[in-house]
Amino acid sequence: MGIRVEFMSTLSQSLYLELLAYSRATLSAFLKNFPLYPTQLNFDQKFNTNCISLMYDAQRNRESHSPRQDFWPKIEGLKDACTSCWSFYLNPRNNSVKSLDIRLGKNFESEFMGFLRTKGFQTIRGDIERKNFPDVAIVRQDQQPACYLELKYLTAPYVKIFKFVRGRECYEGSTTLDTGKKIAAQRKIVETEITVPVFYTYWIDYPCIKGVFFMESHDVYQHIDSVQGTEWVRKERTGDFIETKQGRLRVAHLNKVYLPLLRMGNFEELLKGIPC
Repeated sequence: MGIRVEFMSTLSQSLYLELLAYSRATLSAFLKNFPLYPTQLNFDQKFNTNCISLMYDAQRNRESHSPRQDFWPKIEGLKDACTSCWSFYLNPRNNSVKSLDIRLGKNFESEFMGFLRTKGFQTIRGDIERKNFPDVAIVRQDQQPACYLELKYLTAPYVKIFKFVRGRECYEGSTTLDTGKKIAAQRKIVETEITVPVFYTYWIDYPCIKGVFFMESHDVYQHIDSVQGTEWVRKERTGDFIETKQGRLRVAHLNKVYLPLLRMGNFEELLKGIPC
């Protein structure tokens, strides 16, 4: 079931600002001991709006996109923001402990589900009864799923992606998705068991681009296939492992693909496209 994609709307920005207002207190409390970028969970009306308008809106679904440096003369403050972003996100902040990453994700999922309820959608966790089902189910009045969302929160752009994945830029090519056994299992479920739309949904909180964006499952899988399942394999970190009776076990996924942000829909389109 396709969703018609248009340019970023004022409504999308308003929805995102409402989401921040709804969730900021809870998420800030949870993140109080995490190293946060100065603008995380915030939105600068002038700067971020300009970034979205020129870097996302104006380039959507084009055959090519501009390097970030091309926007420096056009967006006041972007060059300084890029410098600050590089300094912060190239500096190792933690060992990416998997259990903390999971807890972080669950907190953002909970806040996102709560926000959707304020907009009249009934939401429940989609992966409680069945492992590898998408994170969130939006249900109709009869409690049957209308669609599913697989939700990711991203705050760290992959600032060096242009060096390792040809033709990609940090602002559009950091929408990461782990590949391997988990996504293969979820894909099998989506393609053979789920009969309603599934949206891979990204809550993006970069210094420049901020908002909620999505891609339908068939487009996600098409991208995975187009890059033969992997675009990058990151290095192992201490936090990737747990100790078991059988010894040290890696629980984190290292293989990555980077979904193209400029082919994703925006927040307004996501809510309008939910079939209930």
